[in-house]
Amino acid sequence: MKQYDFARGSGPLLLVIGISILGVSDSLLLTVSESASVGQFHFIRSIFILCGILFVSRVWGLSLIPRQWTLMIVRTFFMVSAILLYFTAMPLMPIAEAGAGLFTSPIFVLLFSAIFLKEPIRPRQVLMVGVGMLGVVLILLPNLGKFTIFHLFPLGAGAMYAIASMLTFRHLSNESPLAILVCFMIGIGVIGGIMTTIFSVFPVAPELTNEAQFLFRPWTHVSKDYFLWVGMIAVLSLVALVCITRAYQTTKTSQVAIYEYAYLASVGISSYLIWDVLPSSLGIVGILLIIVTGLLINLNRSRANFTQ
Repeated sequence: MKQYDFARGSGPLLLVIGISILGVSDSLLLTVSESASVGQFHFIRSIFILCGILFVSRVWGLSLIPRQWTLMIVRTFFMVSAILLYFTAMPLMPIAEAGAGLFTSPIFVLLFSAIFLKEPIRPRQVLMVGVGMLGVVLILLPNLGKFTIFHLFPLGAGAMYAIASMLTFRHLSNESPLAILVCFMIGIGVIGGIMTTIFSVFPVAPELTNEAQFLFRPWTHVSKDYFLWVGMIAVLSLVALVCITRAYQTTKTSQVAIYEYAYLASVGISSYLIWDVLPSSLGIVGILLIIVTGLLINLNRSRANFTQ
């Protein structure tokens, strides 16, 4: 009984540890963003992580085979789209600001639930959405002078992540967490390889490449240091994902989801310590508004689940 209670109580701690490690690993992305494309990065990182997942599955005896292939593929598509959009935006702005865009997902969950599932939105929830969108505007304001469509990618990542989260919660809750992770890593690795091959065979215009080299760069010869950095990022990512998966296995999603915002603190602190990069003053206010909005939406959802 004591061991069971400890496992349940460790969920939030595991999530904070995992999400904090993920923030550090994402901050290290800038060490390789100048060497190869985002597609090539994810292709190589996926190989490292998949090897690690195979090892973890053997040690823990966990299944890697999905039960619902169609829904898993759909979920993987939206999750891959979210992460590619997010990672593409990282070199273009402070990582904490890009991360805040990704964490608009609770706002999109609320909006998509109202639009597609016909769930009613109360006036208080409308206010939450308004505050969250104000945060997005404040983050984008300092970049207006050099604004490109790519600065909206984190917002698109938040929308895609929201759809993937809704699919996971409503239809894939009984799937093996490692099966979900394997599908995602295969998906992002394959899509990353295809993207880079397309841009190698059909190069885009130079002016477009200059705006987002990390997205459009073709296959590139990389050094041993590149593989060492990607390997290190992959190890950190795998440890983080195992902690996060274990957290969601032992604790209800509604009880631990709010702890995901530790990512923004982790990525903000690590990007400052490693790269001496901080968001603008308006960006910090925008990030705080998005955090408050996400916390309120998640807490409101948790209370609704508790009373049902």
